[in-house]
Amino acid sequence: MSRREPREARALGLWTAAWLGALLLAGLLWLGNLSVQWPVLLVPVIWALVALRPRGPLH
Repeated sequence: MSRREPREARALGLWTAAWLGALLLAGLLWLGNLSVQWPVLLVPVIWALVALRPRGPLH
C-alpha cells in the first residue's frame, strides 16, 4: 500500500471532517438537543485541525 502525498491526505482529511460535521449537525438538529450536546461538534473541528497540520517529508 502506498502512502498518500501530503496534499492528498490534507484534502481527504478536510473532506472527511466536513462530512462528519454536517452529519453530526444534522443528527443533533433532528434527534438531539443542540444546547446540551454542542460539544460533539468539536470532533470535526479537531479532525480538520489535525488534517491541516504541517507535514514534512518522511525520512
